[in-house]
Amino acid sequence: MRESRRWQGCAEMYFCWTADCPEPRLLKAGDGGELLQAASGERHSLLLFSNHRVYSCGDNSFGQLGQKREQNTDRPEPIRALDTLHVDLVSCGKEHSIAVCHKGRVFAWGAGLQGQLGIEVCKEINLMPTKIKFPDGIKIIQVSCGHYHTLALSEDGQVFSWGSNSHGQLGLRKNCSSQDRPQRVMSLEGIPLAQVAAGGNHSFALSLTGTSFGWGSNSVGQLALSGEKAKVKIHKPNSIGALKSLGVVYISCGYEHTAVLTQDGKVFTFGDNSSGQLQHSPQSERRGPQLVEGLGGPVSMIECGSYHTLAYVYTTRQVVSVGRGPSLPSNPTHQEAQAENPGVTRLLSAKDLVNIQVKDIFAGAYANFATTHQVSDPRSTSVSMKILPEINRINQSLVEKWIAARRNKEREEAKREISTIFSSSACLTASFLKKRDPGEKNFIDVDLKLARDVFKKLAEVPWISYLIITCLQDKIIKDLPYDSLHQDALLVFLLLPECPMMQDPRNFWETLTVEFAKAICKMNTESFEFLKKCWKSLDVSSLSALVQMLKTTIIIAISQLRHPSLMMQDQHSLKVLLEVMKRVHKVNCRLPASTFIINELSAILYFVEEIKLFHRYSNQLPSESSGLVVLSDFLFSFNLPSKLVLMQWDICAKLRCDTMAPQGSMRPVLLTLRVRRSHLVEDALRQLGQAENSDLRKPLTVEFIKEVSAKSAGVSSEFFHYIFEEMTDPKYGMFVYPEKSSSMWFPVNPKFEKKRYFLFGILCGLSLSNFKVVKLPFPLALYKKLLKKKTTLEDLKELSFPLGQNLQEVLNCEAGDVEKLYMYFSVHWDQKDVDLIPNGISVPVDQTNRQIYVSKCVDYIFNTSVKTIYEEFHRGFYTVCNRDIIRQFHPEELMKAIIGNADCDWEQFENNSLYEKEYHKAHPTIRLFWKAFHELTSDEKKKFLLFLTGCDRFHIKGLQFDGIKFRCPQTFSEEDNPRSLTCHNILDLPKYSTMERMKEALQVIINNNKGFTS
Repeated sequence: MRESRRWQGCAEMYFCWTADCPEPRLLKAGDGGELLQAASGERHSLLLFSNHRVYSCGDNSFGQLGQKREQNTDRPEPIRALDTLHVDLVSCGKEHSIAVCHKGRVFAWGAGLQGQLGIEVCKEINLMPTKIKFPDGIKIIQVSCGHYHTLALSEDGQVFSWGSNSHGQLGLRKNCSSQDRPQRVMSLEGIPLAQVAAGGNHSFALSLTGTSFGWGSNSVGQLALSGEKAKVKIHKPNSIGALKSLGVVYISCGYEHTAVLTQDGKVFTFGDNSSGQLQHSPQSERRGPQLVEGLGGPVSMIECGSYHTLAYVYTTRQVVSVGRGPSLPSNPTHQEAQAENPGVTRLLSAKDLVNIQVKDIFAGAYANFATTHQVSDPRSTSVSMKILPEINRINQSLVEKWIAARRNKEREEAKREISTIFSSSACLTASFLKKRDPGEKNFIDVDLKLARDVFKKLAEVPWISYLIITCLQDKIIKDLPYDSLHQDALLVFLLLPECPMMQDPRNFWETLTVEFAKAICKMNTESFEFLKKCWKSLDVSSLSALVQMLKTTIIIAISQLRHPSLMMQDQHSLKVLLEVMKRVHKVNCRLPASTFIINELSAILYFVEEIKLFHRYSNQLPSESSGLVVLSDFLFSFNLPSKLVLMQWDICAKLRCDTMAPQGSMRPVLLTLRVRRSHLVEDALRQLGQAENSDLRKPLTVEFIKEVSAKSAGVSSEFFHYIFEEMTDPKYGMFVYPEKSSSMWFPVNPKFEKKRYFLFGILCGLSLSNFKVVKLPFPLALYKKLLKKKTTLEDLKELSFPLGQNLQEVLNCEAGDVEKLYMYFSVHWDQKDVDLIPNGISVPVDQTNRQIYVSKCVDYIFNTSVKTIYEEFHRGFYTVCNRDIIRQFHPEELMKAIIGNADCDWEQFENNSLYEKEYHKAHPTIRLFWKAFHELTSDEKKKFLLFLTGCDRFHIKGLQFDGIKFRCPQTFSEEDNPRSLTCHNILDLPKYSTMERMKEALQVIINNNKGFTS
């Protein structure tokens, strides 16, 4: 056994291992105070002490010691050129050195032939530290040196690289040569980074969300990219999928290997294993991250030397090494070097220390170091962890400090901090990152509620609000990472809508929201798919904030359009806003449809919209990239009346294009049906079946044979009323009514040929395209199917409440009670028992499959059982109607557009009415009329409406005139009955002087409301 070694020390003590002296040496920091940081290259080291002075020792062949002379030195000597700089960080490459002062300025010296110093001069030997030039305002907080390249992270989250790019280790782009000055790694823009790490010829960055990005050499798998398609050189940062689920909190790189530390204290290694630095057998062909076993407990710190990995096991207070480090030549000399586990060497243990614990560890090819701190309780198991400088971010105390800033010095400091954070997507995102609970599926890593609260507080302070707007406008919005392939960078697109300053209306054409929308429209497919996925997961308040931000700016855009002629000009800003709103609407599943309606859009529905549609159909419209707004592309933002107006314009534009004469003149063309009242269905279906598809899209006129006023709009209204009344009558037998007074549905075994359902679909399409509302007693399920929406149990309740309620009770049953119902996978529908699955009558419904059973019932009734004839109806409907237009309706809207308002507001009907010449609201005859009218039953009032308009229901409010236009014909006497002009809602009412005559006249027209006479 070797002689026991125990060290009793103080905070100024540190341990060192070198190739020349493999036994650990306990050294005293001396006048420099505590050792803060150490770094080691291939044959030299830098030591940074708590007085912020830097010492160096080792080889000085290339000036890497920063001394004025070229001689080597065995003992650490101060670098005098850095004495006044208050250095905070040091790092060593193979033969070059870097130091960063507290102001974020960077100095470099040593070998510089490949540009690794970043001083714009490529010299082999550089004896004295030289300042590296960065863009104005950049403050560096981290540096990491590879063999011949250097990485730096700034306080605003930017990554810079310089030096050799032989293997793509700078992360710039393919075919990019070595760089002698710092270059921004654009692929990492917007990502809230926690760390950068450089290896021999490879590089890593770690985000605050735990995502690892690697680039450079992957010759031996040091980027954790494996498989047949794995490249040897990666020129741009790649998100490393193999590390995603590990919970990485720290990364360290050796010459050709990499080690990562996870949240739960495990160490994984990958890359070159020729020196056993990965722990597993050097002959192993396994690639990708492998768990390092046998370390003796959870680890809190790791560091890689060129060919070994150092780890601190905090539960046992041991420093262990894996691989061939400076303290482990090929034949270890000190006893106890080889631990119980092959490949793991214990360098320090708790038994070796008295009243001190390891504070930090540093590894290099030339030397290893461990700093210590004093502990009052030797049994303490406090966790020592690496503490890295972080990019700037908002916290509660900072917000309070900003708001409270009054004095000039305080306010100037606050302005600098605000400007840094609100000029950087990375800092803004970092400010609101949240810790994800284990197993949590939500992938939105930012706390949007916290962001909303903080932004609201800051917006209440005028000078802060103004500064934030300026920063957003000058920097963040211009540099939005819309083309980033990394999800962490895209989180800013979720944060910005929470900020009220995004809606500043001072200068619309440069407004923040417009530029935000433009960035989204420029996203590549992969980036937008992630954003879309996030939108789907947003809570109501965040999704609403996004929609309101877009709506507010769209309304501002509309207000700029002072003249209809502007609508034919380039309106790119309005177009991109509407396009983004359209994309949000498409993924929305939380907000009501009304949230997306912008009533102000109806104000710009000028006649030029039809012209634009005509140009589109005739291929005269500018390309998609033009700024011309075609409003019918954004129907979701219009109310129902406006949607129907746009639909009508679309029909007219298509018709004009289809019927353009060779000479360019326009011919009015109509679809005319000549029908007999006694053979209404037969005549109509025969003619529709013979019509060309293009004819079906023309305006409809109806002529009742042997009647006059054939071209009146009221005639076609009456036509639709009576043909649907006949074809939907239960006695006609075309549809089934599951319950008395219920909605109707398609039959399982129709008695009519399927073509009749195709023609019925055409009739429904014609009623919609000709603005004729009809009584069509289908449930909402039909309109869902037309719009490709899924039908549900609630739809079945509307069609057959008893069956739907029974199925609901099956779902509501307590555990164990379902089996007592003795139900099987079959259903009784349309007078038949049907198996829902093969041999369903023998498969009982139980607790585990009841949801499946209910879904099968709903699917059978609405889909499977009626597939053939429904498809014919569907085909007929869309033979007439433009599928692209109709699909932008909601089921409830489409239903209302077709069936109108069956529940009439008769008081409003009176208020809407107009009076000509002698008549006025207080005229005795008019007063008699309204008194008699309001005494009628509801059915009688609807019959009067049928006499007046040819239809027994009102259209959508705001679309057509809902009232009576009273006239007093001079040729009429009290003996005459009233007469209507159905296309104009005109009622020619004689001057009745008694209530008795008025009531008698109303009964006459109510009971004789069919037909048209001269």
